Amino acid sequence: MKILNVALTVHDLAGAVRFYRDVLGMPVDQDTDHAVVSAGSSRLSLTQGDAFNGVHHLAFGILPSEFERAHAWLGARVPLLAKNGQETFAGSGGWDSRSVYFLGPEDIILEFIARDADANLETGDQENPLILSISEIGIAVADVPSAAERLSTELGLPQFFDHDETFAPVGNHDGLLILVRPDRLWFPTDSLRAASGRLAVGIESAIENTQLDLTPAISITTVQGTH
Repeated sequence: MKILNVALTVHDLAGAVRFYRDVLGMPVDQDTDHAVVSAGSSRLSLTQGDAFNGVHHLAFGILPSEFERAHAWLGARVPLLAKNGQETFAGSGGWDSRSVYFLGPEDIILEFIARDADANLETGDQENPLILSISEIGIAVADVPSAAERLSTELGLPQFFDHDETFAPVGNHDGLLILVRPDRLWFPTDSLRAASGRLAVGIESAIENTQLDLTPAISITTVQGTH
């Protein structure tokens, strides 16, 4: 499962564009009330909208060979989120990953995640760490197990590791929908909870041309997978 596009609203579009373009060095196409950020094979679509409670969570996949360089590169540009004095975090069990977290526009929790599954990919000669794709998107739902089951049965998405009543990743190493209950704190923070704002996610899936509305504000749309 690959995440092709994530569309969300921001209260300050100009500020968001400046962050992704000038701080993270990502390509951005912008018009009056809309912008598209290129994130490797994925696109992040930003539309001007009203403020909402909570914050979104988005992870960008990077190469394992670039993780240490990406950590230093980010630390020179933004304050990194730490927990118990630690700035880098290894994924548990079958995650086979390492992550570093930081806050983006309107306190969106951003993450650079390096997955062992991408170890065979080659780096380029770019100055910035190579972003492969949008690797994860956080989704707030009232009933996490029910939403995970719907994604599995209706869209054919596999369930990943570490499921419980408040947290369920759905997908695989190529892309994960991170389902959380609205009252759950986003790791590694002690205060930030999942966003209530509108969210649309386009994914590559074996079941094509299907839209699943998890809530009135959250939709998942599929196109047929090519791998």
